Amino acid sequence: MEELLVNRYADLVIRKGINLQKGKGVLILTGPGTYSFARALAKSAYRHGASYVQIMLDDLDVLAERLQNQEKDELSFNPAFLKALDYEMCSEGWSYIRIDSTEDRLDHRTLDNAKYQILGTAKRRFSETRTKKLMRHELAWCVCCAPGPRWAKQVLGEDASEDDLMEVLKPILLLDQEDPFAAWEEKKQMLLTRQAYLNNLGIDSIHFKSSKTDLVLGLRSEARFIGGGETLPDGRPFFPNLPTEEIFTTPDRLRAEGYVTTTKPVSVLDNTTEEVRLIFKDGKVVDYTARVGKEAMDAFFSIDEGTKRLGEVALVDQSSPIAASNLVFNSILFDENASCHLALGEGYPTALTNGVSLTSTEAMHQAGCNTSLMHIDFMIGSDDMDIFVKTRDGIEIQIMREGLFAF
Repeated sequence: MEELLVNRYADLVIRKGINLQKGKGVLILTGPGTYSFARALAKSAYRHGASYVQIMLDDLDVLAERLQNQEKDELSFNPAFLKALDYEMCSEGWSYIRIDSTEDRLDHRTLDNAKYQILGTAKRRFSETRTKKLMRHELAWCVCCAPGPRWAKQVLGEDASEDDLMEVLKPILLLDQEDPFAAWEEKKQMLLTRQAYLNNLGIDSIHFKSSKTDLVLGLRSEARFIGGGETLPDGRPFFPNLPTEEIFTTPDRLRAEGYVTTTKPVSVLDNTTEEVRLIFKDGKVVDYTARVGKEAMDAFFSIDEGTKRLGEVALVDQSSPIAASNLVFNSILFDENASCHLALGEGYPTALTNGVSLTSTEAMHQAGCNTSLMHIDFMIGSDDMDIFVKTRDGIEIQIMREGLFAF
């Protein structure tokens, strides 16, 4: 890719994504296939005053080798230096950037699902403190993607190059704008306007209805729609996702009735799933099927009880630039921003008015917020999706018609 464009993209992630403060550290997680962009991010971070940048590799092929050669009791081991790094990040206010492994998911040996579930659970428990701080937006973080040759061919066809894919991504990332930083502020204001409308309705329940879905979920009175940019405790804004088109909130973990069917592929434990059908009763998944990836869903639901309940509901207009591209990106970052979606697993306390005070699992549950070691988004939006809300006054309002916001 053109160096000037790469640097412009890296600057966007550093300046708008994590809104780096001078003198702060940055941790960047990348796969081997996107290491060149991780380098660009690191260089940009130093240009913008970072005290230290640590790039860490997440190599799925090496992981497959570990899973093959270690016994189950060995898979729970995590070295102490990682705990020290977590402590450094939390105590010193580091920022975290994760480059989605779009390249490396297409070039690794098969992962043993049962062993991967053991390893992943141990790893998430090991870093639970850092994870909770990220989920509560107490640390700046940003998930982004970087085009590569394998991902380009997957999205656009065998003759496509990473430059071709970058041309598709430019308008989605607003890098085609004269001032991308100002353009993202405009996007943020548009999302804030949508949030304000919904938050003023006093929503008690949301009804998703399409040819593949008929689901009603409940909201507590404390629930509020947020999205786009977020704010750290010190008031500094940042963008957890670049790009982003969603507004979302935390549903009541005990109130979900009906069924829902995914409309885009979703990576679950680094395995592809398609057409996952989830049946809910009293807020809990009581049955499920999958056209592709049933074993991955089996492993996912065995991690903890929280994987069977909802932690997020997100609304995305089908006219978003990502949806308008009519492409499946096979990246949760892009595909979730092309479609309404639900997340199974950990909920966002920040989407509750009293969320800051929820410091224990018991308090989270009492507030209706789900807890889990996992959080995976499943896309459910479509061109025939209608969404109705019922207010606490008993008034029904249609907020989405055939995939488009109706307000």
